[in-house]
Amino acid sequence: MPILPRTRVFAPATYLRRNAVRKGLLGGNKSWMVLMVFLYAPRLTRRAFGRHEVLVAREKLDRGQFIRVEALPQLSKADRKAIKKGTNAR
Repeated sequence: MPILPRTRVFAPATYLRRNAVRKGLLGGNKSWMVLMVFLYAPRLTRRAFGRHEVLVAREKLDRGQFIRVEALPQLSKADRKAIKKGTNAR
């Protein structure tokens, strides 16, 4: 028997979101309105602040190997402009 892909139509979160909008926002029910805020707040926060993971590399490590992760310093606006123009910054 083939495995069917899971659809979002029957997912509990989708059901709650749909009812929260329908009954809370459009229907005026305060309880569903509060639930809607809790359901949509994380999604809207991520969208507003743009915090997305970026995959840089994926490699298999052998025994004895290690990874060192560092954060690069933020470039100033002047540095970004200079890079865009192709000139040396400062």
